[in-house]
Amino acid sequence: MTTPETIAPPGPGFIAGVRFATGLQRTEAFTVAQLLAYHVPPRLPHESVERIGEGMRALAGAMHLGPHDAHAPYIGHRIRIRAGAPWLDYGDDEYRVRVVASYDWVRLVAAGTPVRVYVLFDPLDAGADQAATAAHATDCYNRGAMRWGTTYHV
Repeated sequence: MTTPETIAPPGPGFIAGVRFATGLQRTEAFTVAQLLAYHVPPRLPHESVERIGEGMRALAGAMHLGPHDAHAPYIGHRIRIRAGAPWLDYGDDEYRVRVVASYDWVRLVAAGTPVRVYVLFDPLDAGADQAATAAHATDCYNRGAMRWGTTYHV
């Protein structure tokens, strides 16, 4: 058995530009909680689309996410529900990210529903509506500009 390569996560300054969207995929057979991570477009002088892509790749690597065209790997316990709020362990030894989510999402995750984490490499406007977000995620998937994995709350 091989251990995954350790990749340093992006720092808190980069993570501050990452946005999260949550959703629930329900079928007759199962429910999966979804957590989508994307970065807003460049807004500071040192930011560029290329640097944002590098940072999002580092984020995906630090969480051991797998390629979009393979089975989503189990990535360890990355979600913790504390005092009714979900927190994402994105691979930093010191920091976690608070994720805003609906009561239903939190309740299902706390009860053991798997969480599928998606990290998109290309920036998306923070004000994008659900249709624009879905179109962007589909485009990233089709071009291989994303990684994914599955986690559970502990």
